[in-house]
Amino acid sequence: MSPIYPAQEAADLLMRSRIDGHPLAALPDHLAPDTLAQAYAVQDATLERLGPSGGWKVAAKPESEPRCAVIPACNFYQSGALIPVPDAGFDVEVEVAFVFARDLVGRDTPMRRMRSQKRSDPIHLAIELISSRFVDRKKLSPFSPIADLQSNAGVILGPEMADWRDLPLEALQLTLDLDRERIGLPVKNASFAATLPVLVWLANHAVARGHGLKRGDAVITGARIGPVSLGARSRMVASCDGFGDLLAEFQH
Repeated sequence: MSPIYPAQEAADLLMRSRIDGHPLAALPDHLAPDTLAQAYAVQDATLERLGPSGGWKVAAKPESEPRCAVIPACNFYQSGALIPVPDAGFDVEVEVAFVFARDLVGRDTPMRRMRSQKRSDPIHLAIELISSRFVDRKKLSPFSPIADLQSNAGVILGPEMADWRDLPLEALQLTLDLDRERIGLPVKNASFAATLPVLVWLANHAVARGHGLKRGDAVITGARIGPVSLGARSRMVASCDGFGDLLAEFQH
């Protein structure tokens, strides 16, 4: 019989890094996850320490199932927030958040519910804040960063658009300004048709993990601009026609 993976111990180390601000070179060999299931177990153990969930991040993988992270409610901010910057700094990504108007319950519900999302649930302009609990997450196997909530450090929700049936998600006119400097990166837009299968997968995955998508949960589905290093800059404005502006200030 294989030994039980010590997810709680791994979560304790990651939590210590969150609290004291000292990043880890890596998890010790006996705590480093070797599988997605182990990485997700660490996520769940971390959530036990951070409080209830408030949403998810999910990204498609062309040749395998999507990768995701549950995001604690305490990691969500509203537009206009003043946000303290950790010693490791932030990368920022402009995204779109899908927000659920009611709970998804049961294994057969998510597919039906997700297909009707455009008729009921709002979407929001959003910013993901990224800050790893590792010195250099890119030097590690992918499972440790996944265990670290996929390096999520926060999500800022901007204005909502309740009626977006005719909004072309594949052609959004997005901009990002940091300290009044326009960030000249290409916009990576995904259509609703491309995003729907990922949301359906997440809905079923969340139910299987005991965190079924609930009313008010926000799901971000990948960078449309970024990631961009915030550096020492202290003011951010993200904009999109039809949404209005998302504002945030940062305290270094």
